[in-house]
Amino acid sequence: MTFPRIGSWMFQASMFSLLILSTACGQKVEGETAAVAAPRAVPVRGIAVAQRDLDESLTITGTLRPRAEVKIVAEVPARLERILKEEGARVSKGELLAVLDETDYRLTLDRAKASLAVAEANRAHAAAERDRANNLLKTGGITDKDHLAAQVSLQVSEASVAQAKAEVAIAEQNVIRTKIVAPFAGRIADRLTDAGTVLATGTPLFDLVDDSVLEFRGNVPSTDYAKVKVNAPVNVAIDALPDLKVTGTVTRIAPLVQERNRTFELVARVPGQDKLVGGLFARASIHVRNVPNALLVPPSAVLREGATTGEAQAFVIVNGKAERKPITLGVEQPDAIQVVKGLNAGDTVIIDPPVSLASGAAVQVASK
Repeated sequence: MTFPRIGSWMFQASMFSLLILSTACGQKVEGETAAVAAPRAVPVRGIAVAQRDLDESLTITGTLRPRAEVKIVAEVPARLERILKEEGARVSKGELLAVLDETDYRLTLDRAKASLAVAEANRAHAAAERDRANNLLKTGGITDKDHLAAQVSLQVSEASVAQAKAEVAIAEQNVIRTKIVAPFAGRIADRLTDAGTVLATGTPLFDLVDDSVLEFRGNVPSTDYAKVKVNAPVNVAIDALPDLKVTGTVTRIAPLVQERNRTFELVARVPGQDKLVGGLFARASIHVRNVPNALLVPPSAVLREGATTGEAQAFVIVNGKAERKPITLGVEQPDAIQVVKGLNAGDTVIIDPPVSLASGAAVQVASK
């Protein structure tokens, strides 16, 4: 009887197991090495640096205001009899707006005219007495004292006439002031009192605005002071009237920068329209200059670090890797930023780069 060689069989099985384990370990180490050698690319979105002519403009917010706004007040105390114009009414210069009770002022005028008549009669009498005194003086029929008295009496009479005429003029002016008229052409913005009210001097009756021309007033950062020029064209958009676009011109630039917020006031005139009223919020776009062949990138591709004006960074894709480059900025607009230095036309920049993205990392541009 022949028995199998157990020791030899066990040795062969052990060697076979070691061979399998060695092979598996070798494959694992080789796979890990491959993983280290070929790291996974970071998916990113890229866009080419564009080159085109750029119109530099400033966009500022502000308020539309009428060119002139006044409160029309009662110039004399009286009872308000009638109101002829209401809010929103358009009026011309000199047009009657309201009427005050003129009874007392009319009576005062009549009294002043009567006083003037008396003064003129006294002057005529004094003039006749002076002429008689002159004739008597030639014949010696009057003393020098009486002659002088006749002359003084005439002078007093003439002064009385002048005073009476002034009183008449004042009374006539007060009668005129009972008629409330528009000082200029415009629109009634508000009526401030009711008929029947007894008014004191200075009581406001109307708010009158001149909206034939409106003024846009807004604050501009001091860094743009040298860019804005008088007579520069302005395009004004009103949020409350999205379909309405108006154009105007810069008329005034404040020669002072406010220390509190480092801004200066700009005033631009725009023609009035029926829909435009004072107090509307508006946005003005002011043309500054043309920049030919500007290199442009989206704002989302620009990385800012620190407060240095005009200095930033951007990721550029070079040979499948992200390369962080310093760039110098120029004109900045809401949809594009000019790059003065650091990039070339056609370079692919990464937009909205991940926070963890490092320079030198492999990247893969995601398809749209």
